Amino acid sequence: MTRRRGFTLLELLIVVLIIATLAALSIDLFRTHGEERLQGAARLFRADVEWARSATLSNPDDPAAIHLMADGSGWYVARNSSPLAPMTGSDGSEIRRVLGVDMAQVADGVSIAPSTAGLNKIEFDPFGGVRTGPSSVVMTLPDFERECLITFESGTGLLQISYPNP
Repeated sequence: MTRRRGFTLLELLIVVLIIATLAALSIDLFRTHGEERLQGAARLFRADVEWARSATLSNPDDPAAIHLMADGSGWYVARNSSPLAPMTGSDGSEIRRVLGVDMAQVADGVSIAPSTAGLNKIEFDPFGGVRTGPSSVVMTLPDFERECLITFESGTGLLQISYPNP
């Protein structure tokens, strides 16, 4: 009787096939799709808008506003009394979002722009409505050819998120 050493070619091929299949399935889990990047950016923006609205409602004498960065890379929330200094969130960090960095890392490649040129500030009135600002904000993801439209209801300040192009 001879002792068998090593593996047969068939056994090696089966193991390689199983590893290749698992690798192919797991690649999709680690890659962020364009749709998910836009949705992540929109959810983060919505949360910061709600933060600014509630900050204005709690201190109507010094309303908060969302300031869109001119280069489209993100936004920050600041009080009107100090428009260049981002407010501090409940965790002690500044409410400044740079798309693709830190908390907004999921939104890598997304850019944000107001629908009306020159209106880079969304300010809320003492009742939570939009006092000044564009009627909508557009988030785009050029490499995915997809965009997200965020519109503001001027009376209530509520926002609506839609994805106009399929």
